[in-house]
Amino acid sequence: MKMRSFYLWATVVACATIMYLSTLKASLTKNEQPSRQTDLIIFSYDRPLQLYALLESITTYMQAVDTIRVVCRCSNKHYEKAYAEVWQKFPQVVVYQQAQNPEQDFKPLTMQAIAACPHDYIMFAVDDMIVTEYIDCAECIDLLERYAAYGFFLRMGKNLDYCYSMARVQKLPPFIVDDGSICLWQFAQGIYDWNYPHTVDMTIYRKNLVQRSLHGFDFKHPTLLEGIWASYGPHVNNQLGICFAHSKVVNLPLNLVQQVAANNHMGFMSCAQLLDLFNQHKKIDISLLYCIDNKSAHMAYVPTFIERI
Repeated sequence: MKMRSFYLWATVVACATIMYLSTLKASLTKNEQPSRQTDLIIFSYDRPLQLYALLESITTYMQAVDTIRVVCRCSNKHYEKAYAEVWQKFPQVVVYQQAQNPEQDFKPLTMQAIAACPHDYIMFAVDDMIVTEYIDCAECIDLLERYAAYGFFLRMGKNLDYCYSMARVQKLPPFIVDDGSICLWQFAQGIYDWNYPHTVDMTIYRKNLVQRSLHGFDFKHPTLLEGIWASYGPHVNNQLGICFAHSKVVNLPLNLVQQVAANNHMGFMSCAQLLDLFNQHKKIDISLLYCIDNKSAHMAYVPTFIERI
């Protein structure tokens, strides 16, 4: 009887040990792997209505985006009040509010936001972008690592044969991989948008690369951040970019808020006019942009405004 009890006790201990070791191994394996989520930092200036549309499209269509942080600038109290409604609608957003000297605090706030992102991958966005299709960022990260690419460019796709910012036709590069779902290319083989590795328009990068690159730059606003970063493009010309066969985000250049670069834009409505619409409880109907076949990363498009519930 004692021997039987001993064997029973030994079996229980052995099973418990096996279960513990299996759990420990799984935990270690999980911790050793890079996180398959990305964090997102958005830059917004006097555009609560456009930011609302971007956040709505992100929450509707994107998976594996963990933290969303917004570096926000307001020119007066009216915009601050409107943004407060945006934060109420999207309480998961972490806000980094710029103060009275925005050119002085933009870089510190941006670097603070980057450092606070908990995952190994990060992307930036500007507030006049819209997500137009379902995206699983975990899949993007897996493909990024599988092909050892420099970044996963959500705004790029084989449908982009025109560069809006240059107002020129752009030839597609020769693709190293083109399997009907994703495309892989070398930056040196592309022109215009296809040879623009550093962008704040929703590209998934490795966080340590971004921190290392931006640390030494002197930038005072998003336009200068991208401009200086883009000037380092030739250093990575031999690197590879990856994207979906069809782009899944688009930039709607309705207006211009910065005064430092004459970027091409529609001049559709001023920030003040869009603020009036927002205060009338209007929003952009993002459903009309679902799977839209845009020919450029930036697309001239007159939005439809509907009631914001």
